[in-house]
Amino acid sequence: AMTSHRRNHRTLLAALIFTSATIASSLALAAPAGAHPVPRVARIVSLPDPQLPESITLDRRGDIYLSLNPLKELLKITPDGTRSVLATIPAGTESLGVRLDAAGNAYLAVAGSGIWRVPAGGGTPALFAAMPGLPNAMAFDRRGRLYVSESLGGVIYRISRDGSVAAWSSSPLLVGTSGPGPCGLVHPSGLPLGANGIAFNARGNAMFVANTTLGTIVRIPVLRDGRAGAASVYAGPDCRLWGADGIALDQRDHVYVAANAERDIVRVSPGGKLRVLASFAAGDPLYSPSDIVFGTGRGDRTRIFISDFALFTGGVGAGVVTLNTGVPGLPLLHRTG
Repeated sequence: AMTSHRRNHRTLLAALIFTSATIASSLALAAPAGAHPVPRVARIVSLPDPQLPESITLDRRGDIYLSLNPLKELLKITPDGTRSVLATIPAGTESLGVRLDAAGNAYLAVAGSGIWRVPAGGGTPALFAAMPGLPNAMAFDRRGRLYVSESLGGVIYRISRDGSVAAWSSSPLLVGTSGPGPCGLVHPSGLPLGANGIAFNARGNAMFVANTTLGTIVRIPVLRDGRAGAASVYAGPDCRLWGADGIALDQRDHVYVAANAERDIVRVSPGGKLRVLASFAAGDPLYSPSDIVFGTGRGDRTRIFISDFALFTGGVGAGVVTLNTGVPGLPLLHRTG
């Protein structure tokens, strides 16, 4: 009886393997070139106009924080969908990047004023560091120091814990253009946006920077004394990177890019090869993807969460989109000591 049971089990397993292979083959044959045979992209949050989410970050519990650009608000969305406005910034014109420190305090970049800090759990926002130009994306290094891209001047600033601001890198590669980009068109914003999304690699010895209007990813070494090394073009210029906005890195140092003008999510391999992972043209719900962070929950660490700004569609499609990358990302929060 045992021999018969094993024989039947092997027969059933072989049939399942054959059936699965047949289905997979049929799906591959049926799918046109460039299509997504297995859907990996999903919209999880929809927002009405004018709640345009320019930037996104997550805490350890999986709560989502969104910088609502025209409202200068910080919106929090819990995993069960509960929404609450944690703060409204009283100065400046529009909110851009948002990131959390290790203690859970939120930092918002606001055009026309600088970097604002909102206490963990909400409270009265306070100006942490006054900054010129267009302070945009932010990232913390392993020591808890905050870096900010200024997109109009093409500069990366480093902010000390007392709020003092110093230019960290002002490479010409970080400057944008008001003329045609790699697609032969002027960026929809009409601004010469240069340095935008910033993120560190797994070892923390290099920063990657998106140049929006040039369609490039720039790599800046972090020297042993903390200073910036000589910047170089890591990827691009490429039409697929046109509108490169927020970026994130996984543990294998792939760079994930939200290309707002192309409405794409692009992955750049360590060798510099580009691959479009999701695209509006392919039917994915991407209208103006603007920022990317990896999930923090146990089941979410291979998913990227994307703020869909929808600025160029008049607010249509604004919200949050997720995409499974298959590779865990880097931790968002670092020690402060």
